[in-house]
Amino acid sequence: MAALTASVLNNFADLALSLPIPSLEATIKQNPTVVDMTGYDGRTALQKAVMVVNLPVVRLLLQNGADPNLRVQSGETAVHVACCRGLLNVVVTLLKHGGDPMVVDGVGRVAIHCAAVAGSLLLVQYLAEVCEVNLEAEDNRGCTPLHVAAACGHLGLVQYLVQNKKVNRTKVDSEGNTVLHSAVTGGVSGVCWAIIYPGAEQLLTTVNSAGLTPSQVAHASSSISPDCRKWLDKWTRQYQRSGAVESPRWPWLIQLLTPVTIFYVGVLLSVLAMPHHQWMIGVPVFLVAFAVMARQQHRIKHPVRWPNPIYLGAYGGGLITTLACYIFGIGAHRHEPVIITLFMWSVAFLHIIIFCKLVSGDPGVVRAEGPLREVLRGVGEGLVRGYCSECQLAPPPLSHHCRLCVTCHHQTDHHCLFLNTCVAANNHWHFVVFIISNILLMTGFLHAAYRATAPQVTQGEWVDHLFTHLWYTLDENMWAFLMIVCNGGSLIWALHLLKDQFQVIGSQQTTLCRLKLGNPLTKPTRKEKIKNFWSFMVRGRVPLSNQTHYFNQV
Repeated sequence: MAALTASVLNNFADLALSLPIPSLEATIKQNPTVVDMTGYDGRTALQKAVMVVNLPVVRLLLQNGADPNLRVQSGETAVHVACCRGLLNVVVTLLKHGGDPMVVDGVGRVAIHCAAVAGSLLLVQYLAEVCEVNLEAEDNRGCTPLHVAAACGHLGLVQYLVQNKKVNRTKVDSEGNTVLHSAVTGGVSGVCWAIIYPGAEQLLTTVNSAGLTPSQVAHASSSISPDCRKWLDKWTRQYQRSGAVESPRWPWLIQLLTPVTIFYVGVLLSVLAMPHHQWMIGVPVFLVAFAVMARQQHRIKHPVRWPNPIYLGAYGGGLITTLACYIFGIGAHRHEPVIITLFMWSVAFLHIIIFCKLVSGDPGVVRAEGPLREVLRGVGEGLVRGYCSECQLAPPPLSHHCRLCVTCHHQTDHHCLFLNTCVAANNHWHFVVFIISNILLMTGFLHAAYRATAPQVTQGEWVDHLFTHLWYTLDENMWAFLMIVCNGGSLIWALHLLKDQFQVIGSQQTTLCRLKLGNPLTKPTRKEKIKNFWSFMVRGRVPLSNQTHYFNQV
């Protein structure tokens, strides 16, 4: 036992993590000086415990006098190690026991540089807001945390430093590299865009000590992604030509108008080129438009990564086109009673108002409550759960952070691509009414189209007349035929969507809640679902406060 004790004492830093907590504590109390001994790799037991995230051992060592600011051969302290791993709870524990985030390591880095290496937005926010660490501290090479974050390709952290903290983007390191030069080595085009736009476009033509611009640095290295090279070349040419970089609003607008443009190009070509066989051009163009829509991603193909508005453009264009076709394409007023026409236009007016409100209104954005410093202090102490680093707030229960909207919303139901926004607490009722009015409009349009294409039918032969007139419409009025197909397919989809909304609202849930928690254990009856859905339509909110008994965690 004595030999074992001597062996443990001589190699305490290397063997401490393998000892049971009681044995470790007894060993330290018998020989307090061993807590700061270094092992074969020059690290202390505290630093090794931090590296493997063994928090009980970290606390035990600190309580027994381990020095969190002890610098090893590389100059690192336990605080540096914890920050390099992005371990907020460990960092907070070290700071409570005297850890200093401003201790400099062997290359001049302080804790904020290490947190930037890890890309931990939460840890950087904690150090900046609670510890008041200088966000523009420089290491021995003159690199700031922004240089480090850009070189590592941490987009969220770069956006926080540039947009929220307004750090200086024009600082250069000892080799003359700007932040953009560092971002190029990271190879993330989104990081480059966040640095230069707006207000720092001149960095595109700034040269370092080797006389290289960021674009030339990108071409000099084979490890840089082709996407990053392409965008840097494009932006550099734009800046050299006009002194500015093209805004992403233009690509966004092009995506928005793409569906309507393709549709009407097909209609015009059909009418002008082959007026009596319009389907020969109209159908292929329609299939091309459908293929373009099916291959779209949720974000535009630009480093800014905004949500793709092509589905919004498809729906908005389809709504306007349907109303125009209702008047001019099929001449509904000539086939429908006046009362039905007035009803249709009343529903259309209401539908357009709700559509505009859904697209431009507030879905239920969560607002920050209380000073950010206090919130972060609570996060570090484990008193605040679910903190959102991107929104810099602690959202309430049943809220959700949407990565497309980049915002937290109360009672999120889902993100609707056709509205380009989230459906949440403030607009969920409007969304359901929107679906209902949409169903009424599409049904009214299809009824009017049927009356226009098959005006004279007798009982028993209406199917033959319908297909005969539909073929005639396909041949002679491609516009009306395509709108019949689009509205028919959309009607089926809208009915399915309304059924899903009835199911989740009737079960006192949201769609996202059901995806996360599953179906309720106590399944409500149809009568209870109807009652809950009616209550929602009257009050405008899903009564989520009563749903907890549905989900008993086993």
